Amino acid sequence: MKKKLSLIALMAVMFFGYSQETAPVKEEFKSNVPITDRGAYTRPGSNINKGLQLELGYNYDWVDSKNNVFKTDVMTPIAGKLRLGLSKYIELDFAISNKQVILRPWDEDGSFKEDKYGYWSPLEIGVRTQFVDSKKKCGTDASLYLGLAVNNTQRSTFEDDGSVRTWVLVDRPSYVTPEMAILVNHNLGKRVILGYNAGFKWTGIVLDDAASAKDPDIFYSVRALVHVASSFDVYVEHFNAVRKAYSPNLGMNFGARYAVSPKFVLDVNGGLGLNDNSSDGFAGVGLSYKLGK
Repeated sequence: MKKKLSLIALMAVMFFGYSQETAPVKEEFKSNVPITDRGAYTRPGSNINKGLQLELGYNYDWVDSKNNVFKTDVMTPIAGKLRLGLSKYIELDFAISNKQVILRPWDEDGSFKEDKYGYWSPLEIGVRTQFVDSKKKCGTDASLYLGLAVNNTQRSTFEDDGSVRTWVLVDRPSYVTPEMAILVNHNLGKRVILGYNAGFKWTGIVLDDAASAKDPDIFYSVRALVHVASSFDVYVEHFNAVRKAYSPNLGMNFGARYAVSPKFVLDVNGGLGLNDNSSDGFAGVGLSYKLGK
């Protein structure tokens, strides 16, 4: 049922966008919503212009599968990113977030106690190099993204004596891990953008044994975005991340963005997981503000 509803939503967004594209207009349409990553899994294929952009958000995840001993809520009160445009085609990104995890036992007989802990995500440092520009009459923007995740304080599943902390959400040692991805947008007219990302990301997260941390997560996402009005966008996207020999993390995300000004945008998003390995649901709100041109 979730997959059918997600497919219907994707088709509805695309149909609405094309209906707006083919409707008669008195003047040429131009979107005033600035480029931003906030709230979306699919990053745009075009870079920000020269200058600094701040992106901040608040996210909440529900991981309530009854296959787990605990029902899990993950609150992200701080999800931040700085994007620094060095030139028209080169951009540096810096991202970090704080997560607060609440584990509540399904059984209320006192066998397990509620547990809470927080951690900072790795500091992610990345560079985007745009190598295809839609302004050159090709209708496509494409960038290569190279990133490193460094120095995190996430709680380990292992005690100092080697014993296992059974109820820790994930394990991630503190070291540098790389990411590589291709980011692409196809501009289908003035109002509709079909975007997709694909790449590899080494997280260092231990799944079953230490050897599993050496394998990368292979990920992709596909998004249909529609400029409903000059200051308002909506989008729907599908995302997937999988590691060798493990179940994928499948889901759908829906979002909207409103440009208060050409440099300031507010956003809201929410979605659901499509299998047992993903969150049951998630939601977020945020903003992006551009300094410079």
